[in-house]
Amino acid sequence: MPSEEVELIRRCQIQDEAAFAELYQQHVQFAYGTALILVRNPNIAADVCQEAFLRAFKNINRFREGESFRAWFYRIVVNEAMRLTRRMKRWPIPTDKIPNSLSPSAHNPEFVALSKEQGIEIWELVQRLPVKLRVPLVLRYYSDLSEEEIANTLHIALGTVKSRLNRAREGLRKDFPVAMKLLRGDNHA
Repeated sequence: MPSEEVELIRRCQIQDEAAFAELYQQHVQFAYGTALILVRNPNIAADVCQEAFLRAFKNINRFREGESFRAWFYRIVVNEAMRLTRRMKRWPIPTDKIPNSLSPSAHNPEFVALSKEQGIEIWELVQRLPVKLRVPLVLRYYSDLSEEEIANTLHIALGTVKSRLNRAREGLRKDFPVAMKLLRGDNHA
Protein backbone atom coordinates (compact mmCIF):
# COMPACT_ATOMS: atom_id res chain seq x y z
CA MET A 1 0.00 0.00 0.00
CA PRO A 2 1.43 3.43 -0.88
CA SER A 3 2.81 5.37 2.07
CA GLU A 4 0.50 8.32 1.36
CA GLU A 5 -2.53 6.02 1.68
CA VAL A 6 -1.15 4.60 4.94
CA GLU A 7 -0.86 8.15 6.26
CA LEU A 8 -4.41 8.98 5.11
CA ILE A 9 -5.77 5.94 6.93
CA ARG A 10 -3.87 6.84 10.08
CA ARG A 11 -5.33 10.34 9.90
CA CYS A 12 -8.82 8.87 9.38
CA GLN A 13 -8.31 6.72 12.46
CA ILE A 14 -7.89 9.88 14.53
CA GLN A 15 -11.05 11.34 12.96
CA ASP A 16 -9.35 13.82 10.60
CA GLU A 17 -12.22 14.99 8.37
CA ALA A 18 -9.90 16.24 5.62
CA ALA A 19 -8.38 12.76 5.41
CA PHE A 20 -11.87 11.24 5.17
CA ALA A 21 -12.68 13.60 2.32
CA GLU A 22 -9.47 12.75 0.47
CA LEU A 23 -9.96 8.99 0.85
CA TYR A 24 -13.54 9.42 -0.30
CA GLN A 25 -12.42 11.27 -3.44
CA GLN A 26 -9.92 8.54 -4.26
CA HIS A 27 -12.49 5.73 -4.08
CA VAL A 28 -15.95 7.16 -4.78
CA GLN A 29 -16.00 6.67 -8.56
CA PHE A 30 -15.11 3.00 -8.49
CA ALA A 31 -17.23 2.35 -5.39
CA TYR A 32 -20.27 3.83 -7.12
CA GLY A 33 -19.52 1.98 -10.35
CA THR A 34 -19.14 -1.31 -8.54
CA ALA A 35 -22.35 -0.75 -6.60
CA LEU A 36 -24.23 0.21 -9.76
CA ILE A 37 -23.23 -2.96 -11.55
CA LEU A 38 -24.22 -5.05 -8.56
CA VAL A 39 -27.58 -3.44 -7.73
CA ARG A 40 -28.56 -2.24 -11.22
CA ASN A 41 -30.16 0.99 -10.07
CA PRO A 42 -28.41 4.39 -9.91
CA ASN A 43 -30.32 5.62 -6.85
CA ILE A 44 -29.76 2.44 -4.89
CA ALA A 45 -26.09 2.40 -5.98
CA ALA A 46 -25.69 5.89 -4.55
CA ASP A 47 -27.24 4.66 -1.29
CA VAL A 48 -24.90 1.64 -1.26
CA CYS A 49 -21.92 3.88 -1.87
CA GLN A 50 -22.92 6.33 0.86
CA GLU A 51 -23.60 3.58 3.38
CA ALA A 52 -20.34 1.80 2.51
CA PHE A 53 -18.34 4.97 3.15
CA LEU A 54 -20.16 5.56 6.43
CA ARG A 55 -19.46 1.99 7.54
CA ALA A 56 -15.83 2.20 6.43
CA PHE A 57 -15.20 5.44 8.28
CA LYS A 58 -17.06 4.21 11.37
CA ASN A 59 -14.95 1.03 11.39
CA ILE A 60 -11.65 2.46 10.13
CA ASN A 61 -9.96 1.44 13.37
CA ARG A 62 -10.64 -2.20 12.46
CA PHE A 63 -8.55 -1.84 9.31
CA ARG A 64 -5.29 -3.73 9.76
CA GLU A 65 -2.16 -1.99 8.57
CA GLY A 66 -0.43 -3.92 5.82
CA GLU A 67 -3.68 -5.09 4.23
CA SER A 68 -5.04 -3.62 1.03
CA PHE A 69 -7.40 -0.77 1.88
CA ARG A 70 -9.05 -1.15 -1.50
CA ALA A 71 -9.83 -4.82 -0.90
CA TRP A 72 -11.08 -4.07 2.63
CA PHE A 73 -13.28 -1.22 1.42
CA TYR A 74 -14.68 -3.05 -1.62
CA ARG A 75 -15.72 -5.89 0.69
CA ILE A 76 -17.83 -3.33 2.54
CA VAL A 77 -19.30 -2.11 -0.79
CA VAL A 78 -20.11 -5.67 -1.90
CA ASN A 79 -21.64 -6.54 1.48
CA GLU A 80 -23.80 -3.44 1.46
CA ALA A 81 -24.91 -4.07 -2.14
CA MET A 82 -25.81 -7.67 -1.31
CA ARG A 83 -27.66 -6.56 1.83
CA LEU A 84 -29.78 -4.11 -0.14
CA THR A 85 -30.26 -6.57 -2.99
CA ARG A 86 -31.63 -9.18 -0.61
CA ARG A 87 -33.91 -6.57 0.91
CA MET A 88 -35.18 -5.06 -2.30
CA LYS A 89 -35.02 -8.19 -4.54
CA ARG A 90 -34.26 -7.34 -8.20
CA TRP A 91 -34.29 -4.06 -10.09
CA PRO A 92 -34.65 -3.62 -13.85
CA ILE A 93 -31.44 -3.56 -15.84
CA PRO A 94 -30.69 0.00 -17.05
CA THR A 95 -30.11 -0.34 -20.76
CA ASP A 96 -30.51 3.26 -21.89
CA LYS A 97 -26.90 4.11 -21.18
CA ILE A 98 -23.75 2.90 -19.53
CA PRO A 99 -22.72 5.38 -16.85
CA ASN A 100 -19.50 7.27 -17.55
CA SER A 101 -18.25 6.42 -14.08
CA LEU A 102 -18.10 2.76 -15.10
CA SER A 103 -15.96 3.20 -18.16
CA PRO A 104 -12.81 1.16 -17.66
CA SER A 105 -11.23 2.90 -20.66
CA ALA A 106 -8.50 4.41 -18.49
CA HIS A 107 -7.44 0.85 -17.70
CA ASN A 108 -8.22 -0.80 -21.04
CA PRO A 109 -7.87 1.14 -24.30
CA GLU A 110 -9.69 -1.62 -26.22
CA PHE A 111 -12.92 -0.56 -24.53
CA VAL A 112 -12.72 2.80 -26.28
CA ALA A 113 -13.06 1.05 -29.63
CA LEU A 114 -16.33 -0.63 -28.70
CA SER A 115 -19.44 1.08 -29.97
CA LYS A 116 -22.15 2.33 -27.65
CA GLU A 117 -24.40 -0.52 -28.78
CA GLN A 118 -21.75 -3.14 -28.01
CA GLY A 119 -21.12 -1.53 -24.65
CA ILE A 120 -24.81 -1.76 -23.77
CA GLU A 121 -24.88 -5.39 -24.85
CA ILE A 122 -21.85 -6.20 -22.67
CA TRP A 123 -23.47 -4.33 -19.79
CA GLU A 124 -26.66 -6.40 -20.16
CA LEU A 125 -24.71 -9.67 -20.37
CA VAL A 126 -22.71 -8.90 -17.24
CA GLN A 127 -25.96 -8.10 -15.41
CA ARG A 128 -27.38 -11.51 -16.36
CA LEU A 129 -24.51 -13.43 -14.81
CA PRO A 130 -25.24 -15.15 -11.49
CA VAL A 131 -24.14 -13.02 -8.53
CA LYS A 132 -21.31 -15.37 -7.57
CA LEU A 133 -19.80 -14.89 -11.06
CA ARG A 134 -20.78 -11.25 -11.54
CA VAL A 135 -19.20 -9.96 -8.31
CA PRO A 136 -15.63 -11.18 -9.04
CA LEU A 137 -15.96 -9.99 -12.66
CA VAL A 138 -17.07 -6.53 -11.55
CA LEU A 139 -14.30 -6.30 -8.97
CA ARG A 140 -11.69 -7.40 -11.52
CA TYR A 141 -12.62 -5.41 -14.59
CA TYR A 142 -14.54 -2.41 -13.31
CA SER A 143 -12.90 -1.89 -9.91
CA ASP A 144 -9.50 -3.09 -11.15
CA LEU A 145 -8.76 -5.30 -8.15
CA SER A 146 -6.19 -8.06 -8.58
CA GLU A 147 -7.26 -11.67 -8.20
CA GLU A 148 -5.52 -11.76 -4.82
CA GLU A 149 -7.41 -8.63 -3.68
CA ILE A 150 -10.68 -10.19 -4.85
CA ALA A 151 -9.93 -13.34 -2.84
CA ASN A 152 -9.28 -11.19 0.24
CA THR A 153 -12.32 -9.03 -0.41
CA LEU A 154 -14.71 -11.95 -0.83
CA HIS A 155 -12.96 -14.21 1.69
CA ILE A 156 -12.64 -17.04 -0.82
CA ALA A 157 -9.67 -19.00 -2.12
CA LEU A 158 -7.59 -17.59 -4.97
CA GLY A 159 -8.40 -20.69 -7.02
CA THR A 160 -12.10 -20.02 -6.53
CA VAL A 161 -11.65 -16.45 -7.79
CA LYS A 162 -9.81 -17.69 -10.88
CA SER A 163 -12.46 -20.33 -11.50
CA ARG A 164 -15.34 -17.87 -11.16
CA LEU A 165 -13.65 -15.32 -13.41
CA ASN A 166 -13.05 -18.03 -15.99
CA ARG A 167 -16.67 -19.20 -15.79
CA ALA A 168 -17.92 -15.60 -16.08
CA ARG A 169 -15.72 -14.95 -19.12
CA GLU A 170 -16.86 -18.26 -20.63
CA GLY A 171 -20.50 -17.24 -20.15
CA LEU A 172 -19.86 -13.92 -21.87
CA ARG A 173 -17.85 -15.59 -24.64
CA LYS A 174 -20.82 -17.80 -25.56
CA ASP A 175 -23.24 -14.90 -25.81
CA PHE A 176 -21.03 -12.12 -27.13
CA PRO A 177 -17.60 -12.93 -28.57
CA VAL A 178 -16.58 -9.27 -28.90
CA ALA A 179 -16.83 -8.96 -25.12
CA MET A 180 -13.85 -11.25 -24.89
CA LYS A 181 -11.59 -8.62 -26.45
CA LEU A 182 -12.30 -6.62 -23.32
CA LEU A 183 -12.38 -9.45 -20.81
CA ARG A 184 -9.71 -11.89 -22.05
CA GLY A 185 -8.13 -13.64 -19.14
CA ASP A 186 -4.60 -12.90 -20.39
CA ASN A 187 -5.22 -9.10 -20.49
CA HIS A 188 -5.39 -8.60 -16.75
CA ALA A 189 -3.43 -11.42 -15.20
